[in-house]
Amino acid sequence: MLSPLQLDIALAKQITKVTRSRYFHNLWLPIQISRRDPQPHFPLHNHDFDEVAYIIKGHGITFMGDRFQLLLPGNVTYLRAEDTHAYPMVDSLRLLNIFFLHDRLIENFPKLRSLVEDFHALQSSNSQLFTDYTAYARLKSLADLLDVETFCSDDYSEYTAMAHLVEFFVLILRQYRRQEDFTLTDPDQLARNKILKLFADPALAEGKCRKDLEDLVLCHALSWRSFERILPEMSGLTPHELAICNRFISFLNLLLDQPEQTLEDVCITAGFSDYRSMSRNCRQFLKLSPKQVQNMVAHFIANPPTTSDLEITPS
Repeated sequence: MLSPLQLDIALAKQITKVTRSRYFHNLWLPIQISRRDPQPHFPLHNHDFDEVAYIIKGHGITFMGDRFQLLLPGNVTYLRAEDTHAYPMVDSLRLLNIFFLHDRLIENFPKLRSLVEDFHALQSSNSQLFTDYTAYARLKSLADLLDVETFCSDDYSEYTAMAHLVEFFVLILRQYRRQEDFTLTDPDQLARNKILKLFADPALAEGKCRKDLEDLVLCHALSWRSFERILPEMSGLTPHELAICNRFISFLNLLLDQPEQTLEDVCITAGFSDYRSMSRNCRQFLKLSPKQVQNMVAHFIANPPTTSDLEITPS
C-alpha cells in the first residue's frame, strides 16, 4: 500500500531557510555529505548552499519549485541554493545529499566551473537525470567514500573528496555525451540498466495505467516479467502503485497549472477512470477529498509562501 502524501508539507505557508551552520560538520569545508537512510518527510525549504540529491533505493514524491515529481532509484536532482523543495511523500526512500558552496568550489577548483554548469544545464533540460547500472554501482561506492571522508574529519582530505565529487559529476554527465551504451553481459544487470533508464524517461509520467506502462516497458526492450520482478525490489512499488503515483502527480500538477479547471476535467486528464475513483483514491492517498485538495492548491497559489527565519534541525 502506498504511503500517504502529506500535502500540507509541500503547500506550506512558509519557506524555511536551511543554513550550513546546521548541516556542515566543519564550516571550513566547502562540501558536506548527508546520507538519508531513510529520508524523512521534509517541509518546504531552501538552502544557503547547493545540493545534489542522488536516489539510491525506494521511492518518494518531491515538490520542487512549482511541480510535483516522482523520485526513483538512479534519479539525480541538482538544486541551487535558492530553489525551494519539499519531501511530502517518502517510502523507504534512501538518498545521498551532496551539499556544497558553489562560489567557493569554483574559486578553489576553477576546472569545476564548466562541470557544474553543464550539470545544472542538464538538470534544466531533463526533468530527471539518471545513471546507468554500471555508474549506479560506482556511485553507491563513491557515496560511501564521500560519507566517510566528511565524517572522519581527522583524516579528511578536501582534495580527495573533491576528486570523488568530480568523478560523481563526470559519471552522470557521461550518460548524455557518449554515443553508445555500456556493454553489459549479465542479463540481470542489463535488465536493471534498462529499468534505470526507464525511471528517468519523461514518458514514465504518462504511465497512468497498465497498458501505458506495458507500452513503455516494450519501448525500452524490457520484458514485463522482468519489470514486475525488479521494480518492487528497487523502488518498493508495484506497477499498479506506480500508475497511481503518476495519476496523482498529474492531478496535482494540473491543479497548479490550471486552477480554473473543473475537478471533472482534471479527473479525466489525470488518468482516473471516473470521479468516484479519483475521490476514493484521494481519500486513501491524500487523506482529503478532491475539493479539499483543490482548495488547498488555490490557497497556495493565491498566497505564496513567505520565507521564515526559523531553521530546521537535522534529523
